[in-house]
Amino acid sequence: MLRSELRLHAPLFVAQAAVSNHTGLIARAALAMPAAPFGSAAWQLPALVAYLHRLRQDEEDPSPELWRAHTERPTGPVPRPRIRYRKDGLHDPDAVCVLDIQLGPRDEDSGWPAADLAVIEQEEGACPFGRVTRRHGTEAIAAYTAQELTAEHARLTDRARRHHDTSFVRLADLAQRAAAWADNVRAAAHADNVHVQADRARARITR
Repeated sequence: MLRSELRLHAPLFVAQAAVSNHTGLIARAALAMPAAPFGSAAWQLPALVAYLHRLRQDEEDPSPELWRAHTERPTGPVPRPRIRYRKDGLHDPDAVCVLDIQLGPRDEDSGWPAADLAVIEQEEGACPFGRVTRRHGTEAIAAYTAQELTAEHARLTDRARRHHDTSFVRLADLAQRAAAWADNVRAAAHADNVHVQADRARARITR
């Protein structure tokens, strides 16, 4: 489905992933949704963190099919991108927020899949993109997710106070709970990384 099915020139959020396997073969998949009101890094990064966490728990390597199925699955009050996107979000002026995701096989020691993230954002109608944020590894991606959700919580809390709107209060609470969850994933990834580093250090000493 093309963006014209959303509406021609509608501002878009795009999540595009390149997934490599143990042989180095790369497959790509991309999904899109309207940028308003939930097409932002704060609201969409939790789906990526949840996917990485699931792969760690299930001891599975990433694949385009698994990633697409996970992202398209409707869970909770926040919609996820479900429209197949066949352009390049990096060169589409309608894509105001792009998650450019690189995924690879799980690390045998830590159990976490390889993951690199670039978040490219531009103001609607502006060119080129105004901000690029890069993170490497699940721990850093989860920490960035918690940071973005914490900022979203503060923004929504302020709007709720100014507009006396309970819907903003509910969204702020959701953002706060999601931030705490993302930080728990960060802590788990950090603990695994610390254990791996300690094991490798001991292995070097005993050689």
